[in-house]
Amino acid sequence: MKDWASAGDKVPMVEDDGALQPQDGVEAWVQANWAQRPETFRLTVDGASLACRGWNLDAADLPGIVLVHGFRAHAEWWDHIAPALTAGHRVVAFSLSGMGDSDRREAYSRRQWGREALAVAAALGFTPATIIAHSFGVMGCLLAAKDSPDQVRRLIVIDSGIPNMVEDDHQVPTTYGRTYPDAEMAIDRFRLIPPGRWPHPSILAHIARTSLVEIEDGWTWKFDPRMAASLNLEVYIESMVGITVPVDVIRGDRSEVMQGRHVGRLHRFCLNMGEEIVIPASHHHIPIEQPASLTAALLALLANERR
Repeated sequence: MKDWASAGDKVPMVEDDGALQPQDGVEAWVQANWAQRPETFRLTVDGASLACRGWNLDAADLPGIVLVHGFRAHAEWWDHIAPALTAGHRVVAFSLSGMGDSDRREAYSRRQWGREALAVAAALGFTPATIIAHSFGVMGCLLAAKDSPDQVRRLIVIDSGIPNMVEDDHQVPTTYGRTYPDAEMAIDRFRLIPPGRWPHPSILAHIARTSLVEIEDGWTWKFDPRMAASLNLEVYIESMVGITVPVDVIRGDRSEVMQGRHVGRLHRFCLNMGEEIVIPASHHHIPIEQPASLTAALLALLANERR
């Protein structure tokens, strides 16, 4: 298991009546969640070994949650949120193939990633599972919910740019693998896309560190830079029409990615939509800008069964 919670990540402390107190309550909350270390393991799906991180997995009588990250991200993006969801659930986060510590494939598709989410859930006995997906990870989960509604209890969508047939915003930008001489330089160059304005510093640092891998001539990002080539050939949007499983949506009030028109498209795809939840003072990366507010919204949704 990776020992990523170094002393350098701890929140600065200040004197208060002779006692040391955290300067930032959200930071203290994040640190407490990080202290709940996950069980790490791998599962093979369609020939690729996927890196998984699980919390509370021994509670076999509880329903399961699968956390799905966005494009070029990885399972560790959920490390500060997953532990807070375990009071009534088993929770797993995994890295989609081609990202994080999971294997790469010769070609990629949103449908493949949706199948991976369902396969991870089935392997852990979560079926039917609650799936919580952020950003680009939502597309594959919508397809999985359409194709296999009996395997999905409900789907919670977090800030995703839902495309339509006449716009180009479903095209994935091509990128190239970059190599840095040391990890410090790479971390300094780490940027969110879109950047937002208020990322929580220690969460951003944790994500940057866990996004890197050392190679022969330096350090590079873990994701496969070839993904866009096959994704941009995929025809998938019409396949999402007529989703019957319960779907809820959470978006940032200042999101650059999910606005009213995207929520409207989701309503056209999904026949069983819940009320929209808008997180104040957040751009697209809600898990990094407003993690506690996002967790509160998720817990409120989970406390109310949808049918």
